[in-house]
Amino acid sequence: MLLFSLVAALLCAALLGLAALWLRRTPDSALDQARARYEAFAADLDRRVSAGHADAGVAKEEKTEAARALLRIEEAGEAARLDPRVGFVGAMVIAVAALGLYFAVGKPGQPDQPYEARLKNWVEALNTAPQTLEAKPAAAAMQQMATQYGDKPGYWMRLGETLVMAGDYYEAAAAFQRVTKLAPEAAVGWSNMGEALTLLNTGESGPEARAAFAEALTRDGDDLTALYYSAKILTADGRFDEARRLYLHVQSQLAADDGRRATVTAELAALDQAAQAAATVQSQIGGMVAGLEARLAQNPEDPDGWARLLRSYRVLKDVEGEKKVLASIDRIYAERPEIARGIVQKAERPVGAQ
Repeated sequence: MLLFSLVAALLCAALLGLAALWLRRTPDSALDQARARYEAFAADLDRRVSAGHADAGVAKEEKTEAARALLRIEEAGEAARLDPRVGFVGAMVIAVAALGLYFAVGKPGQPDQPYEARLKNWVEALNTAPQTLEAKPAAAAMQQMATQYGDKPGYWMRLGETLVMAGDYYEAAAAFQRVTKLAPEAAVGWSNMGEALTLLNTGESGPEARAAFAEALTRDGDDLTALYYSAKILTADGRFDEARRLYLHVQSQLAADDGRRATVTAELAALDQAAQAAATVQSQIGGMVAGLEARLAQNPEDPDGWARLLRSYRVLKDVEGEKKVLASIDRIYAERPEIARGIVQKAERPVGAQ
């Protein structure tokens, strides 16, 4: 802390020095230019009077008027010029005020009185006018009541829902998990936990979320949240027909004016596009597989070719094709098992990794 304060003080001194130099360096450019113009104007008048091209009396009046204009510029410049000492004193006042503010509210060890006061107000608002609270303050206020309502599934359910609205998916999943422990028979606790875990994982349902949705559906086969996310999981797994069936089931359970119908309709449209794209890819890979199989039939001594073929069947999720390739590898390289192991290992690497 001492080193930080010393560095901060040196930086402030350096900035003040630079400011003073800048103020000193800044020329009275407007006044200098006005003086230069006046001197040039007066010299030109003298030249024209000497040459007989101007009247001496008129020239004198014009010089007098120009001198007055120059005087007004000088007076305005004096009024507008800021004394550098004023700036220096102002900077020192700001520095001292900042230091005092730091010792008043920012010094390590000081209690967080503003937050505590706000939290107290949020708790009061939650009890009197909860509709006035936004999600984050409402969740913070509700968390203060855990000791009072911690054994109530409804409390954790409401807290989890509020935390989801606040964007705190980790704490929301923890709250829903408490619901599943206090009321394991309630499908909604499981499906909400799966949803929070999915949101926490940026929209992808991992093993824990999948298990939670499965638990929800064992308790209630019509749990819309679990059905919806299960359809998304099936879509991600390439099981488009099963996903479509679930989406249509969810859609049939929603009222005509339910806003969620639009979401399901959009998912169905996206599913159709994904299915079409997957079919195109499958067709391309299928053509490649057929060509690769033909080449390997003519030249089976091709470990790289067998690795590509094995990987292709795995991409296609063709279990029977994969078994057939593995059997061929075992047969061809029966006397050279190290080559067979190398083929299997290479097939497990991502495309382009070798």
